Amino acid sequence: MNVKQLQYAPDNFTKQFVTLSPFSGQVIPLSQLDEPFYRNGDMGPGAAITSTSNIVISPFSGKVLNVSPLDYSIDIQSSAGLKCRVKYGGDTSHLHGAQFGCTLRKGDVLQAKQMLFTVNSAWLKQRGIRNSCSFTLLNAKALMGVLPTHQKFVEAGEDPLLTLYL
Repeated sequence: MNVKQLQYAPDNFTKQFVTLSPFSGQVIPLSQLDEPFYRNGDMGPGAAITSTSNIVISPFSGKVLNVSPLDYSIDIQSSAGLKCRVKYGGDTSHLHGAQFGCTLRKGDVLQAKQMLFTVNSAWLKQRGIRNSCSFTLLNAKALMGVLPTHQKFVEAGEDPLLTLYL
């Protein structure tokens, strides 16, 4: 991955873009997730949040690129062109989309803070699925760096999760 995960904001940058948290809870690094593709950074830079919340919202205005109920995930693109994946839980493919609710379809236009999908977090926990939501950048190569929030806890649609620098 060419994108540097930053500890502090760079001194010089052309532009910055702030993404809101899609989920309320405790912020954790992707390296603490169970899935190797996320833990190793293969899905791009980002952050994760653990919680028992059932609602995941859009961190920005844009459009839906893909909805994958088997993977409990949705790919979205900001109006500025940033492509992201918002995914709930670890390995959920064996659940065949059970307890995942999404009315959005590919091409739908999104507003910031709009509900992306719902999950039944209690049901997933009973099946051994970690109640976490990951937020990763799919097209981050053009970025100078990504700065995750320094907050320990975030509120969905209120607090920033990532600041991206060009």
